[in-house]
Amino acid sequence: METDWLQLWRGLVARVGKPLPGEIANRYKSYKRPKTERHDDLLDFVLGRIDSEDTVIDIGAGTGRWSIPIAHVAKDVTALEPSTDMLKTLRENIEAAQLNNIQIKPCLWEKAAVNPHDIVVCAHAMYLSADFSFFIRKMEQYSRKTCYLALRLPPYDGIISELSYTIYGCRHDSPNAIIAYNALFSMGIYVNILVEDGIKRWENDTLDEAFIRAKKHLYLNECSTYDKLIRDKLESCLNISNSRYIWPDGMRSALLWWNRPGDYRKKASR
Repeated sequence: METDWLQLWRGLVARVGKPLPGEIANRYKSYKRPKTERHDDLLDFVLGRIDSEDTVIDIGAGTGRWSIPIAHVAKDVTALEPSTDMLKTLRENIEAAQLNNIQIKPCLWEKAAVNPHDIVVCAHAMYLSADFSFFIRKMEQYSRKTCYLALRLPPYDGIISELSYTIYGCRHDSPNAIIAYNALFSMGIYVNILVEDGIKRWENDTLDEAFIRAKKHLYLNECSTYDKLIRDKLESCLNISNSRYIWPDGMRSALLWWNRPGDYRKKASR
């Protein structure tokens, strides 16, 4: 049976559910120490394609990890962020960067009232948006040049994907770049893709910590039905190095990007 990628995205968003108040903010580190943050090849690629006269929308700006560097090279940035916790840090970081070309809109992309901009970016901020097609079409509607979408890319040999397949019958535990790429193709959008070179492997001090992490990723915190299955899988697949448990899973992202029709399409060869 052919996969309905849009429906798969919607179903995984429903499984993830709505985060508790403050939970999203706790998932991100502050942008107050940019030099210590993990290098972002995808952000560098986007920065290299922005002209000094470009205007940019940053969907789900968070604490400004993309908005602030973009504002240093673009003419203007409109940063959309619905989280109250995030907005406080975003404003502090913009002030610390001494930037006056970032306009903040405290709203979701789906409800945002904005003018068209040259570029629309969304970095790891659409995982809770169930209507993939609406989200993407709106990105295209308000972009005069290029759309950029950064999403996590799960490893091919991931423990979580194997457990997810056994438990749910689907290798994808949550929305990701693989699903997005295929969903975009099904919408008639032929995207370019850039994948980070390296992967930061997950590590845990104990098997119990790894077990808790696995249950969290599989959304089984309140369910014990699969506890033995998960523990057995971890014991057989995790590597031990310097008394730490090393996963094949880890942090890697992919950038999906495409140009709007017209004269700007020639920029794809840059």
